[in-house]
Amino acid sequence: MTILNKAVFFLILSLISVGCGTGLIKAFVDAPEVKKIELKSFSMKDQQAVFEVLLYNPNSFSVPITKMMGDITLNQIAIGNIDVESDIALESYATQKVSVPIKLNSNALIKAVKNIFKLRQAEYTFKGGVMTSAGELKFSTEGDLSMKELISPFFNSIRL
Repeated sequence: MTILNKAVFFLILSLISVGCGTGLIKAFVDAPEVKKIELKSFSMKDQQAVFEVLLYNPNSFSVPITKMMGDITLNQIAIGNIDVESDIALESYATQKVSVPIKLNSNALIKAVKNIFKLRQAEYTFKGGVMTSAGELKFSTEGDLSMKELISPFFNSIRL
């Protein structure tokens, strides 16, 4: 393939990707992987919890994140959602800590807390996505929060 043919090929490829709403680009960008989620703070008054999320970028290039969105459940009870603007960039092949505020549904949270004490376990599911220059990248993860992870933010907020 000559240099002129390559240039025309890349020009056509660029036009197609813009015309397809970046769909072609998304095929080459892997979604970040959630490695760990840890509860950092909780406020029933503000109806908010802050989780520290370890995100891994499996791409060979930095991925700028402009928005994070998603839903979180505890023991299959939807307790809150995420919808925040962001200005972070995940470095290539690196894991980074990201603080993620979650707006809580207080009635659902009370139901989930009762369920946690009854079952003595807290299984979470986090389904969401991040907005990047390549469009939305969706991800999902699930796991268990230990009783220590659940209780320590409450004790840390108590001042004597």
